[in-house]
Amino acid sequence: MKKYVDPQGRHIRVYVKLLHSPAWRVLGFSAKALFTDLRAIVTGTNNGNISAALSDMKHKGWTAPTTLAKALYELRAMGFIAVTVEGGLRQGTRVPSLYRFTDLEVFEQPKVGVLAMKATHDYARFESVREAEQALAEGFEKLQAAGRKKQQSNKKTPVQKMYRSNTESVSEAQISNT
Repeated sequence: MKKYVDPQGRHIRVYVKLLHSPAWRVLGFSAKALFTDLRAIVTGTNNGNISAALSDMKHKGWTAPTTLAKALYELRAMGFIAVTVEGGLRQGTRVPSLYRFTDLEVFEQPKVGVLAMKATHDYARFESVREAEQALAEGFEKLQAAGRKKQQSNKKTPVQKMYRSNTESVSEAQISNT
C-alpha cells in the first residue's frame, strides 16, 4: 500500500483545543511565532530533540537573543514546551538545550539522551486566562530576580592599580646590593 503524500508538502498540526486554551491566549506574538517555527522542525519522530539556539533560529528571522529568550521562557512557563536535555558546556563544547512539545508524544532517542514519553499537555493546567497571566507574571519576576542575583555575583570588584610615584627613586647602591 502506497503511503499518502500531501501534494502541498509538510504541514503543522495544532489542535483547536490548544489554540483555545487560557495559556495560549496569554502568549505574546513572539512566543506564538516561535511556537510555529519550532513546530515546523518536528518531523514526527524528533519531538524532544528540538533546538532553539539562536544559531539555529537565525535562518528563520530570529536576530535578537533577548526576544528569542523571552519567547522561549513564555512557551516553557505556559507549558507548551519542556526541556528534555539541559544545555551548557560539555566536554569542552557548548551544547544547546533540547525541547519537546507537551502535546505530542516523544519517542526514545538514545543518541541525544531523550527518553520516550507520552504527551503531558502541561498547558492545560490553567483554568482561566487570569490564572495563566498571573503564573506568567510571577515567573517573569522570579526570572528577573535570578538574573539580578546572577548579575551581582558576576560583577568584578574594581582593583586599584598601584603606580610607583615619580618621587620614589631607588639608588644604584640599593640595586647593586640585591
